[in-house]
Amino acid sequence: MTSESMPALKATPTTDTAKTVTIDRRNNLSYEEFKHEYLFPRKPVIITDATAAWKASTWTPQFFRDRYPGKLVTTDQGEMRMEDFIDSITNHNGTPGPFLREQPLKDVFPDLVDHVQPTPSYVKPNWLGGNYLVGSVTRRLNRESQIEVNFCGRRIFPYLHIDDLGVHAFITQHYGDKELVVYPPDQEPWLYRKPGSRFSEVVDVDHPDLSKYPLFAKASATRVVVKAGESAFMPAGWWHTTRVPGTSLSTVISLSNSSNWPDLVNYLQSNSYSPRLFSVYAMYLRSVGFIKSRIS
Repeated sequence: MTSESMPALKATPTTDTAKTVTIDRRNNLSYEEFKHEYLFPRKPVIITDATAAWKASTWTPQFFRDRYPGKLVTTDQGEMRMEDFIDSITNHNGTPGPFLREQPLKDVFPDLVDHVQPTPSYVKPNWLGGNYLVGSVTRRLNRESQIEVNFCGRRIFPYLHIDDLGVHAFITQHYGDKELVVYPPDQEPWLYRKPGSRFSEVVDVDHPDLSKYPLFAKASATRVVVKAGESAFMPAGWWHTTRVPGTSLSTVISLSNSSNWPDLVNYLQSNSYSPRLFSVYAMYLRSVGFIKSRIS
């Protein structure tokens, strides 16, 4: 049934509206606790001390201005000198500034790689790196295995989505606050997923057009603020978008292992140019996952 043929619902939640889920905030969380309480159950969690040993705790806009004078960085608004980029994202004039988005840290700031060490136990093992025989898949998974940096000013991200490839995301906030707006997988029937896409048709989750998307009235978002020094574990399949009230700097580690490897294989197969032909290769990937699960 299309949205055009559905009767319009009122904004007032119905009796079968989803309940808001709770996202825990934890510290001194052992890997075994993480694995059994969050990784395999696929529950988001905020970990307050996962990267306490990282030198990245010193990152600020001024740090980047002083360290990289004249350096050209690539943003969604084109190449900019570091000084101009920092000015644009710290001068909050009500309009979104440029966004240095999802760039591998080792490519854009290679001298800072040691600032994000040691690797937190929560993202081990990570099977995204390695040789998977088919070059295009190997390149894609190895690209996803890299730590990515996101650097921007105040903005509201308009896209409600789930992450690519069926991966988990480990998001560490280094400067500023970031509000995550989260919906669990069981609410997907109300989120108007675009056909063949990982994005929702609903652009503004705060002011949805309920005459066009009436079932969205049943959805219930969980909102949680991730502060500098904290990390958010976002499991595969969870829908989310982001609100950034000021200058924000974060890194993201994508993660796949026995907890979600089947999701990755299914995603690759369903998005291949020939799912039936890909099924043979998918058998190989599943066997790789089985072997890795036995030795990791």
